[in-house]
Parts: sequence; structure tokens; C-alpha cells
Amino acid sequence: MQRLAEQIRKRLPHVHGEESTKQALILPFIAALGYDIYDPTEIRPEYVADFAKKRPGGPAEKVDYAIHLGGTPVIFVECKAADVSLHNFSGQLARYFNATPACPVAVLTNGVKYMFFTDLEERNILSEKAFFEFDILNFTEADVEVLESFSRERFNPSGVREQAEEIIYTSKISGYIGSILRNPPENFTRFVLGELSVFAGKRLTPRVIEKFTPTIKRAIQATLLDMATRSIKDQGEQKTEPPVVAPPPKLEVVATLPPSPVMKVEDKPPAPAAPAAPAAPAAPTTPNIVTTPEELEALDIIRAICADSPVSPSSPILHKDTSSWFTISTISIRRWFVRLYFNQRKKSIFTKVSPEQAKALSPGFEVDKGFVYINSVKDLYRLRPLLLLAYEEAARQTEPAEAEAG
Repeated sequence: MQRLAEQIRKRLPHVHGEESTKQALILPFIAALGYDIYDPTEIRPEYVADFAKKRPGGPAEKVDYAIHLGGTPVIFVECKAADVSLHNFSGQLARYFNATPACPVAVLTNGVKYMFFTDLEERNILSEKAFFEFDILNFTEADVEVLESFSRERFNPSGVREQAEEIIYTSKISGYIGSILRNPPENFTRFVLGELSVFAGKRLTPRVIEKFTPTIKRAIQATLLDMATRSIKDQGEQKTEPPVVAPPPKLEVVATLPPSPVMKVEDKPPAPAAPAAPAAPAAPTTPNIVTTPEELEALDIIRAICADSPVSPSSPILHKDTSSWFTISTISIRRWFVRLYFNQRKKSIFTKVSPEQAKALSPGFEVDKGFVYINSVKDLYRLRPLLLLAYEEAARQTEPAEAEAG
């Protein structure tokens, strides 16, 4: 998606009008989601159905694109020119959606911003507000994760409403909790002081509330820190396990490759040259990917933290190294819950937890758009609440699929 974003950034100054926007910006975006834009049975432009209302004396109304899966429309895409604001066109899109129960998602876009709608308030009636907005020129990894759920490979039409509700409610709840943690309101301060026996029977005047609000704010931060550090001593004793376990796979590859060519040419004098042949093609399989001791130590720490979770027995910790990041996941690599960015000037981690939650659960750390910046691997112990939440959310997402498989 980052590569597409760069392409669109370069094309945007040369795009004028709706048709140009479709060809240069929107169709490449649809293709990036895995849909075959050249297959008329999958992407139907200028889509007209029997329900379409006709303008008096004019042609039938058409939606710009109808994305089909299994012969059924599952996403309507209404397009506008790149320089047009989208906030006055949801009503036009609603006319198509409201009369098509089989289609669960409607998208309004100008090639830069994509607004996703569904029927949250009333069945088959398009909601006025989008449940998800994606800006191709300004997005986070969390945004990409949500967007990927609408890709051809992962899209589940029957689960759209539940997904939309989760996106909206999680955003609202985490935003509310985050605002309380950053700036405790008066009613929250009253509630906390009212629960303390030391204030029983005493009048909580505005002056008392004002006096204790900073104290409660500091207490919240101290509590989060305490949650993050309470098990450091016990967990620190376990940190030597992964460095012993993780390196062998790389050593085994080196040890097992040479014997095979030696056996094939053992009756020939130039046998020592044979191992060099298989070594050359092996290099491209993992170009520029070196798993560092820091990454292995981080993996060990995160495994130890997740071992305290009640979901840990059925949710193994997996990992995969890439040239850009080190991914740690549960069940399968697609279920990643944290990525380590240790090969940059400033080390950071990124989770699927919302940016607001990440900031609330990372007191004392620099947090920017969900990225939590750390000074050393040992800082992960202080991020225990954040890592546990990310791990348990990823593990819980797998439970319905496991139940169906059973």
C-alpha cells in the first residue's frame, strides 16, 4: 500500500476530472485489494440493476463500480473527482445501497479518501456516517489492517456489520478512556474520591476536586507503570531461553546443505568445490535479512509476558523476520500483534491496539500514530499492559474460526 501511495502522490497533480481519477487513482486502489479490474464478472462499471430509480425523462442511475464475489454485488464504489469534497454525496450512494440487501458495503471516494458505509442503525438503510475512512496519503499500519479486511482474499460480507460496530465502538471507548487517563474530568475525580473511605461523609467541594485532580492523574500513571513492571524480576530470569532455541535453525541450514552435494560427487577429485554451488542460490531466499540478538531477546521477553495471559496455552507465539520489521504473531503469521522496528535510528514497536490505547498504556514513552519508541529491549517489560492487550485481542480473534473448525 505504501508503494501505491507514492504512485498516487506523483500522479495527483496531473489528474483532472472524474474519469481521470477513476483510471489513475481508483482502479489501481481496487486492484491493490486483490480484485481483478479486467474481469467484467468481478468489477462491473456503470452498474445498473432493476431497482435503480430513473430520473424523469432521463437514463437509469448507475453506480460507478460494483465489486462482485460469487456473482453477487458485495461493494458499491461511487467515484468523484480528486479535487471534490465527499461530504455531500452519501445520499446518492444510499439510493443504490438501500435497495440491494445483498450488498453490505458502499464506498464513496475521490481517489485519495475512501469512506466506507454500511447499515449500522437500520437494516438495508445506509448510515449517514462512514464507519471507516482511509486516506491513501495519510494512513497508519492500523488503517492498513482494517483496509485489508476488505481485500478479495479476506473479505467476509456477512461479518461487515459486526466489524463496523467494533471499529466505531473501539474508537469511541478507547478515545474516552484515553481522555480520562490524560485529563481526568470532574465527575471521574468525584467518583474516585467518593470511593475512598478517607473521604467518607466529607463534602467534595469544587476546591477539593481541583486540589486532587492532579493527584489522581499521577496515580493513574503510577498504576499503569506498576502494572507494567510488577513481574520484571521474575520474567528477567527467563530471558536466556530464546537465544538458546532460536539460533539453531540458522545453524542447521548451514550444516545440512553441504553434505548433499558431497555425496553426489564423492567419487570425483574436485569434491571440495561442490559445496560452493548450492551456497550461491541459497542467498536470494533471505536477502538482507539478519535476525539480530536484540530481536531474539525481544521475542523472549514478549513470550514471557504473554505466558502470563490466560489465553497463552492455546495461542503459541510465532515470529517472522523481514528486511523492514520483525513480526510476532499468534496462531498464524497473519494474526500478528506486534512488529519490532529495530533496524532504524530510533527503535520502536507497533501493535494493532488503537493509537489512543497505545499512548494510554505507554506512560513515559514517546508515542506517535501508534508507534511506541524505546531506548532498549528492556523497555518492553514496562510495556507489559500494551503487549498483553495486543496479544489477547489477536488470540481472541481466532476463537470463532477455531470453534467452527472443531
